[in-house]
Amino acid sequence: MLQRNNQHRDRSTGFFGVIAEPASYGSILYLLLGLPLGTLYFSVIVTGVSLGIGLMPLALIGIPIIIGQWYVNRAFMHIERGLAAGLLQLDIDKVPPVPAWPGGLWRHFKAVMADKVGWRGMLYLLLRFPVGVFTFSLAVTLVSTSLGMTFAPTYMWTSNDIEWFGWDVDPFPWSFALVPIGIVLTFVSLHLMNALARACGRWTQWTFSRERDD
Repeated sequence: MLQRNNQHRDRSTGFFGVIAEPASYGSILYLLLGLPLGTLYFSVIVTGVSLGIGLMPLALIGIPIIIGQWYVNRAFMHIERGLAAGLLQLDIDKVPPVPAWPGGLWRHFKAVMADKVGWRGMLYLLLRFPVGVFTFSLAVTLVSTSLGMTFAPTYMWTSNDIEWFGWDVDPFPWSFALVPIGIVLTFVSLHLMNALARACGRWTQWTFSRERDD
């Protein structure tokens, strides 16, 4: 189904048709959400793991904290799967549950520590922070630059003259030259953000793939 969805998008989206595609705006939202969600994941995981390890010698209080962190990580993974499936229209394997309690706190802790899906998911969630910083910054830069150039005449008509090689130049007449550049940049930006969002989605898909655990 993933191939069918991608093929459909490729057929229906030309260079100019990308602006009419709802998926394009889903990609923008996905890239923008990378920063707040990545910050949340990183903060909660680092705090939880640090607290659990720090309290481990104190009557083993850290053990239930670490186990609880594994359940929190699973909830975060469900959020990531939902975003990739909903906003990017990708088929993502369901996130398996935390290993069942086999009896006793220590045995449950050992089962959690042997959970490959949990370790891989935690690494993915931690990396969502730096990746989210990059995707957010790029999306904001592309959107603001392309829209700023496209609508330059709407706000530059109030600008004061600028000095250029000793001459006072009114920037308003020149702002119209930015409009076609901004329009082209808008379409280019949409394609770039779609490509980046799909790359991030495939990373999510690869991380959550059950085939890697067979």
